[in-house]
Amino acid sequence: MKMEMKNLSCGYHGHAVIENINITIGTKEMWCVLGANGVGKTTFFKTALRLLEPINGNLLLNDIPLESWNRKELAKQIAYVPQNHVPPFAFTVKEVIAMGRNPHQQGMGKLGGEDRRAVEEAMELLGIDYLCNKDYTQISGGERQLTLIARAIAQQTPILVMDEPVSNLDFGNQARIISHISGLVEKLGRTVIMTTHFPDHGFLADANVLMLYKDKRHCAGKGKDVITEQAVKELYDIENRILYLDSCKKTICVSL
Repeated sequence: MKMEMKNLSCGYHGHAVIENINITIGTKEMWCVLGANGVGKTTFFKTALRLLEPINGNLLLNDIPLESWNRKELAKQIAYVPQNHVPPFAFTVKEVIAMGRNPHQQGMGKLGGEDRRAVEEAMELLGIDYLCNKDYTQISGGERQLTLIARAIAQQTPILVMDEPVSNLDFGNQARIISHISGLVEKLGRTVIMTTHFPDHGFLADANVLMLYKDKRHCAGKGKDVITEQAVKELYDIENRILYLDSCKKTICVSL
C-alpha cells in the first residue's frame, strides 16, 4: 500500500495552511508529523482521510486518486485513531473494538468467525483482554487509548492514522503506547502516520518525519537526518539539545 502526495496544498475556503507537499508514504513505514499548535497538522490529517478536499495537488492511494475510492473500500485501507473519543453510549470495550470490523460487514450484520478472531487478536496483541467486558466510559485514559488502537488493528488496514496518540497520558502509558505503535510497524508490517509533539518519536522504528513550520514551510526525511537542534528551535521556538544515550541506545531531545 502506497500513499503519494504531489504538490499537495491543504486548507480551508481556498486559503492554504500547508503548501506543495511532495512525499511518498510506503509500506511498513512510520511517519511522525511534527509542528507547533496551529501549523496545520489536523488539516493535513483531515485531507489524508478525505474529510477535507485538497486546495491544490493530488493525493493518491496505490496510484488511484483518493476521491475515487468509495468510503467502504477506503475504510479497508486506512484506520483512524482519534486524539479524544467520548462514546454516546456505555459500550463495552469489546464492542468498541468490534466497531472496527464494520467495513468488512454487510450493513450492520453480526460478527462472524473472522470478525471475532480479529477482535480477540487485537486485544491479545495489546494485552487488554482483561478489559473485554468493562464499560468503555469507566476505564482510564491509557486503557481507552489502547482500546482505540485495538479497534484500528481489528479493522485490519495496511495504514493507521493516529492523532497525537499519547496526548494527556501519564509517563508510563505514553511509553507503553509508543512501544505498541513501534510494534505495529516492526512486527505487523503496518504503516503508521501519527501527529506528535515529541521530537523523540521521530527517532523510533527508523521513522520518517514531516515537519510543518509556521510560515508554511515543511521538511520531510528520516528523523535521524532532519531532526536537528536548529530544526526543533525553528519548530517550537525553544533552545534544545539532541543527545544519544549509549546506555539504552536511544536518541532524545531535551529543552533547555
